[in-house]
Amino acid sequence: MVEGLSGFPLAEPLEKYAHVFELDEAPQLGTVDLVLVDQPTDKLVKSLPAGCPAICIIHKKDSVYSREVQDRCDQFLCMTDAALEYQSTRIPLGKLRMVHHGVDLERFKLSNEPKGKKNAQPKLLFYTRLNRQEATTWRILEQLLLCNVRLTMLGDGEAFWKISDKYGRDLTLINHIPCHSIHNFLHHFDIVASAGRGVFEALACGLPALCAGYEYGGLVLPNNIRRHMEVNITGYRMAADLVRMREDIDMAMFLSPETCRLMASEHGSVDTFLDRIGIGEKRPPIVA
Repeated sequence: MVEGLSGFPLAEPLEKYAHVFELDEAPQLGTVDLVLVDQPTDKLVKSLPAGCPAICIIHKKDSVYSREVQDRCDQFLCMTDAALEYQSTRIPLGKLRMVHHGVDLERFKLSNEPKGKKNAQPKLLFYTRLNRQEATTWRILEQLLLCNVRLTMLGDGEAFWKISDKYGRDLTLINHIPCHSIHNFLHHFDIVASAGRGVFEALACGLPALCAGYEYGGLVLPNNIRRHMEVNITGYRMAADLVRMREDIDMAMFLSPETCRLMASEHGSVDTFLDRIGIGEKRPPIVA
């Protein structure tokens, strides 16, 4: 349900998964069990079906919510610790939930092809946005180029052509893979360097992952993934030694696909997400 359906860019992609309504068509919805709202206005929350719980997703840590929105929504989902800290001064703490990035385990799966022998020059995908943290991106990229890997870089943004001009001959540079195809693309690689959701997507496919976001966070392992998740697997304030990157890559090659997949399923599954917001099997259903 959106305000201004004609200008909503996801109407067509969502068509085969859900019914997309104009706000004024709300009375046609019938019985609703749960409402998720994204950047809600007072007009939108007033139109929500009465009696059903509503959950608001917070994308920007400093988003401002009116009293009407705060009263109508039962929970507010924070994606980062910074958002949780900021919003806790504005929204009752009992309504706030911390939910990290997750992954679709049905779409991102282990490869059916047997894993070949370890390659001295592994195929590494550096999967990142190129419109922020440019200095960190350059440092990580330049260290990767020293690591004797077959490097592919996937990302779009202002730095794309700068990287192309300087290092285009030393790597394969791609600015876009459709999000609904990325799970097929990942299986062409031995290891992925990324952040947030990109790390979980790699792990779910059975690929080891280096955390490369705000800072270089090193190899994601079963014994450190919880620490990584405290900062949404962004490397924030972790600052692992870039000089050790080749050692991290060598260690990554010894992780089995099953170990990587298990990290994704234990920490990023849909069931884990639902349990955190209180509508999974492990908790009683939300009541309005």
